[in-house]
Order: sequence, then structure tokens, then C-alpha cells
Amino acid sequence: MLLALRTFAGFTHQLLTTFLAKQVQWRMNTNVFGHVLADEPMTHIYKRSIGHYITLAGDDTFRAGTLIQTALLIPAGLVSAFAGLVLLFFFSAQFFLSVMAFLSICAIVVLLSLRKMMHMSVRAAAMSREVNTGFLEALNSLRSIRSMGAEGVTYQTNLIQMKQYTRLLYRIDALKNSIRTVPGLLALSGGIIALSPWWHLGSTMPGVMVFAGTTIIIRVFISLGSLVMTTSNFLSDARAAKDLNELTKIHHNNHSRQFERRALVALPPLHKVELEKLSYGYKEKEMVLEGLNFSFSQGGCYAVIGPSGTGKSTLADLLLGLVEPNSGQILIDGIPVPAADLRQRVVLVEQQPRMFSVSVRDNLTLGLACSDQDLYDTLEAVDMHSFVSSLPQGLDTILDYQGANLSGGQRQRLSIARALLRRPQILILDEATSALDSATRDRVVGRIKAVMHHGIIVYITHDKTIAEMADDILVMAPRLAKKSQRKHA
Repeated sequence: MLLALRTFAGFTHQLLTTFLAKQVQWRMNTNVFGHVLADEPMTHIYKRSIGHYITLAGDDTFRAGTLIQTALLIPAGLVSAFAGLVLLFFFSAQFFLSVMAFLSICAIVVLLSLRKMMHMSVRAAAMSREVNTGFLEALNSLRSIRSMGAEGVTYQTNLIQMKQYTRLLYRIDALKNSIRTVPGLLALSGGIIALSPWWHLGSTMPGVMVFAGTTIIIRVFISLGSLVMTTSNFLSDARAAKDLNELTKIHHNNHSRQFERRALVALPPLHKVELEKLSYGYKEKEMVLEGLNFSFSQGGCYAVIGPSGTGKSTLADLLLGLVEPNSGQILIDGIPVPAADLRQRVVLVEQQPRMFSVSVRDNLTLGLACSDQDLYDTLEAVDMHSFVSSLPQGLDTILDYQGANLSGGQRQRLSIARALLRRPQILILDEATSALDSATRDRVVGRIKAVMHHGIIVYITHDKTIAEMADDILVMAPRLAKKSQRKHA
């Protein structure tokens, strides 16, 4: 009966701890993902590797989940070891003192081993991020890699990284297993200690007493060894949880509101956007923009031109509210606006649009509540209505990875349609028509201007034809934005 109760209690305990661990893992994973989507500064994302975030959302959240299980095992190990030591003390004070002296020496070795293992775990986490980054970068660059015959060097780079990473993991596991075998070694030593006081007594020590004393010592050392192993896992998991906690110091209540499926919200009309002495640099002494003054007016079409590296994309990030200026401000109708307000008003279309492995409908809406008629009307504006209608499942056709079953121009036009669905007050087109032939480009640009007649269009472009369509041109130069040049000046 007692055995049955103990078995049932152990089974229930295991189920509950596993459930709690998975709940923690789920919460931490969604918090990390939500934080990266909405709150992680773009300056951090630009600097950190993609593997950094994959490791946080994967390995680290899993280890944070197991933290509960390991934490619950520590008290049980302490109780078991303490009970064994108490029993040993009452069995023989001499046994007890000998064991405690031996344990003091072993504790130093174990602590040094744990410290070494923690340092190795930190290195392993960094190497895991490097490996993940390399794999994803290669996957996203397969076309370029194969076209340039770079399969060999890419493979060798991954091979070296994985070899170093797995070798480090082996060393960590070897150290863990060494700690795990300590109980057996200590048990053997404990047996010798238990017998040594009676070696000179010969048969005066009853065999049953020798056996009982040795058994108690072995049990104590096994409990202590398991406790050391559990503690090492706990410390490693706690480091992962600490990294996650530092990343996700956010207002969790905002996510439930922010990530719900949403409809368009009517915003106050926008008449003028002013850039007032706007300066920005990724490093304090390396300014990309410095003292920029410019204004955009409702109904206007603007072109931002200039050599690469002069801050055109940085200006887009500032208008989107993705980064904060080092100095200066952005005014809407004379009032400074926070980044969150800018993100509600401004939409960007990139040169290389991102398509997801979901339906055309979901790629267009991205959580926005829209009717089919709204979708088709917008597709008509970008000359994609006929193409989408001809697909096997129409709007419900699933796109391949990165939209591989679409041409570059089709991806660009779907991305423009996705932006227009949001009815932005400011639409930024960053080389967003570069893959279109001239006739299609002119037709699409004309329709965009018609749809955005109450808004502001900003072209970031090297295309002279696009620049000539603008009402005003902002010429960018290193560390300086020259004053605007009227198209007809």
C-alpha cells in the first residue's frame, strides 16, 4: 500500500513539474518573440546576430522551463543528504567526523568544477548563436552561394563551427559526467573510511556493523553527488533565465492589446511633417544625419536621392519611429510626435519585400481585418488583380518560402498592396518598383499617387525617372542633407 502511494505521489509530482516547466517555456518564448517584434530597439537588432535571438527563443527558453524541475529537486536532495548525515552521526561520531573532513576537500574540487562549467556554458551559448546565424544566412543566400560556386567554403565554415561547438559540448558533458560519477568514487572512498578504524581490530568489529556503516556512507555520498549535479543544472538554467529576463523587461499588458487582430483606426488628418535639426548616428562620433531640416506636405510626392551610405534608409527608420534621433525632432502639424504615433501613420515598402509561407490573403492582411473586396480593389491598384484571380486558390493560395513562386516584380507589387491596405498617411517606397518594367512601373506609380492623394509619398530611389515624378527632391550627402531642390527650379 505504501509503495503504491509513493509511486502515485511520484507520478503526480512529475506531471505537475513537467506541466509547470512547459508553461514557463511557453510564456518565456512568447514574451521573447513579442519583445523582439515590438520593443527591442532596432539599433540592438542591427548589431546582434539572428542566432542571438533564435538561441534566446529556443535553447534558453527551454532551459528556463526546466529551472522549476531542477529547483524542486534541490530541496529533496538536501533533505536526503541531511537525513543520511544525521543517521551517520548517531551511528558513529567517528564515522561522521571522518566523512565531513573528506567532504570538505571534495567540496573545493566540486566548486572549482562548477565554476569551470559555468564559463564553458557561456561560451557554448555564444557559439550556438554563431552556428544558428551561419545556417540561416546560408539558407537565405542559397541562390548567391550556388551561383558563385561557394558551396565548399560555406560548408567548410559550418563544419569548423560545428566541430568547435560540439567539442565544447563534449567537454561540458564530460565535466558533468565527472561530477555525476563523484558519488560513486566518494562511496568507494567512504567504504574505505568506514572500514579503516577497525582494520587493526580484525574480527572484533561485527560484519553487520561494517556493512551498515558503509551502506549509510554510500547513501550519503550518492545523495550529495546527485545534489551537486542538480545544482550545476540549476545554475546553468538560471543563467539562461537571467538573460531572458533582461531582454523582456517590458509591459506585458501591452502585448495582449497590441497583438490582437485589428481593424483600421481613424487618425487625425495630417497636413505637414517637419524634420527639425534632425541628427542621428549609430555611434556618437559617426553621424549619418546631421542638422537635417526638411518638410513634407499633404498631397506631395517626394524623392530622396543620393549615394549609398548617406542616410536614406536611416531617414526612413526615423520617419517610421524605429530609431530615436540623437538630437532634433519630427513634428506633425507643428507638434512633436512619439515613435508609437509615427508607426501608426507611416508604412514602408522595401526593395526586397518579405513574403511569408502563408496564403496571399494572409500576406496582404498580416492581421488586418479586411474584406475580399478591399483586397481585390487594392490589388487592382497595383496591377495584380488578374494574376491573383488566376491562381488555383485565388487569395487562399499558399506562397512558397520567401515567395519563391512569385517573380520579383510580383512580390514588390504585393508588398505595395499590403502597404496601401493600411491607408497610411505617409508611404515610403524604398526602391520598391525596381523590379518592374517601365510600363508597369509608370502605371503602378500613377495609381499609387491616385490612392495617396490625401497623403504623403516618399520615394527613396536611384532611379532618375522616379525622381522626376516627384514634386520635391531631397538630395543626401555624407553627414549632411542638402536643402531641397524644387523639381522645376
